[in-house]
Amino acid sequence: MKSISSKLMLIMFVAAMVIISVLDVVAITAISKTTKDTLMSSAKPLSVQGSKRFDASVQQLVTDVSRSVRSANFSNASGEKEMAEILKSNFPENVRDNITCAVMGDAGQTLYSANESLSAVIKRDDIDKAVQSNEPFISDIYVADSGKGRKQYFYILQSVFKDGKYLAAAAIVDSDVLSDVFVNSAVGSNGFVMLVDKGSNILMHTQHDLGIKRFNPVDEAAGNDSYDNFAEAIKTVSEGREDSGEFTLDGKHYVFGSDASDYFNANLVYAMTPEDFGDATTDTFRSIVILGLILLTFTIISSMFFSRRLSKPIVSATARIRELAQGNLSSPVDVWYSKDELGVLTSSLEETIVCLRQYINLITVSLNQISEGNLCHRMEGTFKGDFQQIKTTFNDILNSLSDTFASINNAAEQVNTGAVQVSNSAQSVSQGSTQQASAIEELSATLKDVAKQVERNANDAKNANTIVTRNADAIGSCNDDMTNMLGAINEIRISSEEISKIIKVIDEIAFQTNILALNAAVEAAREGSKGFGVVADEVRRLASRSAEAAKQTASLIENSSAAVSKGSEIAEKTAESLGSIVHGSEEIQSLVKNISEASETQTEAIAQINTGLVQISSVVSANTSASVGTASASEELSSQSLILKNMIARFKLGEDTKPTSGVMKYDYSVPEEDSSLLKNRVLQITNMGMDDEDGFTDDIDDKY
Repeated sequence: MKSISSKLMLIMFVAAMVIISVLDVVAITAISKTTKDTLMSSAKPLSVQGSKRFDASVQQLVTDVSRSVRSANFSNASGEKEMAEILKSNFPENVRDNITCAVMGDAGQTLYSANESLSAVIKRDDIDKAVQSNEPFISDIYVADSGKGRKQYFYILQSVFKDGKYLAAAAIVDSDVLSDVFVNSAVGSNGFVMLVDKGSNILMHTQHDLGIKRFNPVDEAAGNDSYDNFAEAIKTVSEGREDSGEFTLDGKHYVFGSDASDYFNANLVYAMTPEDFGDATTDTFRSIVILGLILLTFTIISSMFFSRRLSKPIVSATARIRELAQGNLSSPVDVWYSKDELGVLTSSLEETIVCLRQYINLITVSLNQISEGNLCHRMEGTFKGDFQQIKTTFNDILNSLSDTFASINNAAEQVNTGAVQVSNSAQSVSQGSTQQASAIEELSATLKDVAKQVERNANDAKNANTIVTRNADAIGSCNDDMTNMLGAINEIRISSEEISKIIKVIDEIAFQTNILALNAAVEAAREGSKGFGVVADEVRRLASRSAEAAKQTASLIENSSAAVSKGSEIAEKTAESLGSIVHGSEEIQSLVKNISEASETQTEAIAQINTGLVQISSVVSANTSASVGTASASEELSSQSLILKNMIARFKLGEDTKPTSGVMKYDYSVPEEDSSLLKNRVLQITNMGMDDEDGFTDDIDDKY
């Protein structure tokens, strides 16, 4: 469990920690915002400055081309090769290696070029524009293969009239001559510079490969969500809607400014991250954190000092109160002498202990008087506040006890008289209980005989139920056999009907055979063949015998069918009779089962009655014993009442206390809460010095 000193120290530490943290966060946020706003305001001027530097670099190249073409050396050159060499020699030495010079005809053909692959991309339309305007013409930036890899180029054309025809002097410039604008710009380690055309294509970039690839953030964002914010910013620049703003790329936050270039129909964009310009901000952050730690350390030290100073008197008072709770009233109190709450707390604690010690001394004196049997003593002294009730209640108890003992003395005589009457009544109750016990024993014996008869009936009902069940099963089996026999008879009837159909067919065959024999006899007579006639006679006789046999068989089948039909009717009637018998057997079985269950229920009920009689018998026996004990106790109560009178004579009662005769001053038929209060008061007195062996406390317990 934490002490109050630890809690105060913890509260002060947490409060200081929260306040310092909030102040640090507010200061850091304000400084970060100021840094960001400053960078935002400087991005646009930086881009304007860079754009001017970029345009100046391009313009210088254009000026060098124009000056070379208009020079006398160029006009006096003996051929295209010399013209190209003069053109190149007028460029500064630091850029000559990145410039390829060529001379183009008015039809777009290459008259001379130091690099045929580079001059081949010069467009005829661009040559026409240069010739017609007689002003330098600058192409767009394009990507070509120079033999050393793919690079970015643009060309400058200047028309020349020589030998009666127009020529075009071309300077093909590698974009690396402009790289100082992209590499040496003050954009920090994470910032970059790029040249973006109206279609959002990156023409040139601090990261050289992005310009060669013609990287387009808007197109890239269609398949990669991480470029959405960057693409939106580039789109606003390309469309001329914004010239400064913010975007997020690769998890970094950028601030950008843009300015339109005079060349290539593009915008120069400067993008910077606040982190690259945050050295001063970092130092400020560090100073704020250090100051916060110093303040936190000072807070901890001061909180430890004040918490210990404030908690010391509280801890001392707490320890003294704990001793007071254990009953220690003698130890001194460490009083804190001040006018604040701590001083009031300790002085009030000392005053409380002194008062409690005084109250306990007065109560001890009064209790000693009571233990000596003096009920005339009254408590004196000054009690404050709610403690005044102790003095009043204690004196009321003494007055009440004095009156009560006087009333008890009178009540003891009445108890003696009542004890004699109770003893006589107890004798009468004891005789009646003995007679009840004898009658219950006879009734119990009779119920045992009835129980045996009911149990025998229940067993007979169970046996009858078993026999009826067995007969019902046998009748059911017989009924199933009769059903099977009835099915077999139906099958015989069906077979007889099929045989009748066959006999009919045989009869028809005999009829046809007879006709055939007759025809054979007619033919035999016509031909005069005796052998054929004999055969015809034999066939006729065979047909006659077959017809006669078919008639006899049909007659037998009809008799069998009639017998089967009659047997079927008899079997059906027998089956109906057996069904009725089965139904009756089931009803008999149900009735016998009900009788058996009722017999079992009666057996259980009689067993319960028998148990109840046994309990009643035991209760009657107990009542008999109690009656005998009551009579004995009544006699004992009479003798104890005499002892009680002698004991009360030991106490000194008030002078105005006069025992009443007939009606007592205190009625013992009081409410339960009052009787409980009286009992507790008497028990307190007896526990202070009265010997309990005389039965006084037991008598009070019996009364209340």
